[in-house]
Amino acid sequence: MHWREENSTRLCATTLAGLIAIGAGGVKTDSVHAAELAKGRESGSEAEAQSPPTSDQAQRKQAASADSAREGTKRRLDEERRRLSEEAATTGNDPTAIVGYYQASYGHSQYTGGLSTNFAQAQVRLPLTPNWFVQFTLPYLWADLNRDAASFSANGTGNMVIRTGGRIYRDEYVQLAVGLDATFPTASDSRLGSSQYTLGPGVAAAVPLPRVQSLAYLVVSDYNSVGGDPKLAEIHFMQIEPRLNTYWTEHWWTLLDGRWLMDWNNRRKTTLNLIGVLGYRFDEHWNVFAGAAGGLVGQDTFLGLDWGVQLGVRWVFDAPLIPEKLFSAPFGNPG
Repeated sequence: MHWREENSTRLCATTLAGLIAIGAGGVKTDSVHAAELAKGRESGSEAEAQSPPTSDQAQRKQAASADSAREGTKRRLDEERRRLSEEAATTGNDPTAIVGYYQASYGHSQYTGGLSTNFAQAQVRLPLTPNWFVQFTLPYLWADLNRDAASFSANGTGNMVIRTGGRIYRDEYVQLAVGLDATFPTASDSRLGSSQYTLGPGVAAAVPLPRVQSLAYLVVSDYNSVGGDPKLAEIHFMQIEPRLNTYWTEHWWTLLDGRWLMDWNNRRKTTLNLIGVLGYRFDEHWNVFAGAAGGLVGQDTFLGLDWGVQLGVRWVFDAPLIPEKLFSAPFGNPG
């Protein structure tokens, strides 16, 4: 009986040891399996990372690249717009820029009907404040009329024109200015100018065109009699000037100017003159220019032109007569 108990005890111990071994083996097997699963997942992630991008991913990447390219193009165009506006201001060509200049020019004009004129003209433009200017123009004329019925020769000063205006809006895309034009009968001979005072509104716009290194201008002026010799017919005409100003290099520029005129009072035909100017800028102040003009429509009207030529020199500056610091407080800078 003792033997049986001993054998039973030994059998139980053996069985228990076997169960413990099996349990340990089972735990070991589960750990290995878990490690293999983790390794498989890592291998799958690496394979997924190394796999080629899907069509959606490629489209998103392409769209991001296109957006970046458009943003870069926009920045370059904005920089070019600012540069063109600065160029136009420093040459004195932008009608909306608040800059000053002293200009002297000499030219010849030939009109239908035998009238020819030579002229020397002085023009002074003064920037009174950062957003307001005044401009004076006074010609000296030599006129000759050769007709069978009548002829004359005369020389002297012509009518003086004063223009004043201010810039009302400015950003990198457009600049706008409004003002007034006034004509004074300062002609020393009635045949060299009108004996009427005129006054009328004007508006000007400037738009940079960076893709063609140019600026487009539009200037509209209206001249209407407000006094003068009552024996003479009143004056009322409008002038519309589209212009294209191109900067070819750092120094060379051109200006193409079309002048469309309509005489409202006398119901005369529409007049259209075309003017081309080639200019050279020496530095930030000095410019010289030469131009030619021709009449396209209405050469037989009182504003019509057969042909003309002109030479001139211009000295440009940008410092306003009234310092900008006076406008910095308390109302802020109007520019």
